[in-house]
Amino acid sequence: MLDSSTLYLILAMAGFVLIAIIVVHHHNCSDLIRRKRTEVKSISKQLGYKIDTLEQEVIDLKIQIEEIDEQIDTLKV
Repeated sequence: MLDSSTLYLILAMAGFVLIAIIVVHHHNCSDLIRRKRTEVKSISKQLGYKIDTLEQEVIDLKIQIEEIDEQIDTLKV
C-alpha cells in the first residue's frame, strides 16, 4: 500500500492538474468572449453606418416631397 506522503503527493499533483485545466479553460473562454465582443462591435458599427445612410435618404426624400408639394400647389393656383 502507498504511504501517506506518496498519497499526499499524488493528491497535490492532481490538484495542480485540476487548477491548470481550470486556468486553461478560463483563458479559452475569455478569448472567445473577446472575439465575440469585437464581432458585435463591428456589426453594430456597420449597422450605425447603414442607419446614418438611411436617415440621410429619408431627409432627401422629405425634401423631394416638399418640392413636389410646392409644384402641385403652384399648379392648383
